[in-house]
Amino acid sequence: MINPQLAAKVMGGALAPPIFFRLGFMNYTFFVDETGDAGLDKVRSDINSKGASPFLVFGGVLVPDSRVEELRELLASVRSSLGKQSLHCNRLSHFQTAKYAREVAEKAGVLLFAFVSRKETLGSYKGRIKGKGQDQKYYNKCVSYFLERVGHWMLENDVRPEQLDVVFEKRDGHDYSRLRNYIAVVKSNPNDARLGYFLGPILPSRIRAVSKKDEELLEYADLVAFAVSAAITPSKANFGVPEQRYLRELKCRFFKDEVSCAVGEFGLKVFKRSSIKFDPSSKEFLDGWHVAGVSPKLPQQVD
Repeated sequence: MINPQLAAKVMGGALAPPIFFRLGFMNYTFFVDETGDAGLDKVRSDINSKGASPFLVFGGVLVPDSRVEELRELLASVRSSLGKQSLHCNRLSHFQTAKYAREVAEKAGVLLFAFVSRKETLGSYKGRIKGKGQDQKYYNKCVSYFLERVGHWMLENDVRPEQLDVVFEKRDGHDYSRLRNYIAVVKSNPNDARLGYFLGPILPSRIRAVSKKDEELLEYADLVAFAVSAAITPSKANFGVPEQRYLRELKCRFFKDEVSCAVGEFGLKVFKRSSIKFDPSSKEFLDGWHVAGVSPKLPQQVD
């Protein structure tokens, strides 16, 4: 039996969105950045090995267009307090990043999203995309799973496709026309009904890429991606001990299930999480973001 409230939303009816977004017809921009790389041929197996990053992590921040100038002012304030001209987390100290994360959590009032892919879980997919363009195909596939999370938020809050723009931090050599085409194909002929449904509100024509120097609000997305990556990735820089402080600061701003308050599978998607061998601390931390049996459901899956 289909839940009548969810059915109403699918058909265009509206339920009251969260208080922060209860402002009538509003346009949004979803800013996206990533940390790690899309290379698959030689991936680091431990902190002492060389090669591509074991994870590809996306971070996103949903910004109401009416608040753009306010959020620019907050960035300027944080830069001033830290004595920095820009806020790229890989150039900040631990305490500078912690301060930045707390300022965003307390003052920005934005909604956050993240996606994690561990390359060792790709299985046969890696072989199917082997060859020229492998990294772009992998990146685009991860993007499709990431964007379904904000698509789910749109469905939950009756936000129409034309109300959302998606802005990526531009990657050198990446063909964003191919990304737009890929999203269009997945929407029109999805192998996964869930992916096709939750990508439904995303318009490929409204996806674009710009450099950080041309759009400072991408610095918020950089923080989210960096915080997630730091929380799960052992490295020489952190002596093999992932740093969860930044993500703890930001957790309150992630999209979550309103009933269970689960963030996992809603604002944070860890692809094939059960197949990933995290260190015990990271596993316990991520498990705390999830609620057993709670995940976004298609209309026909709702009792």
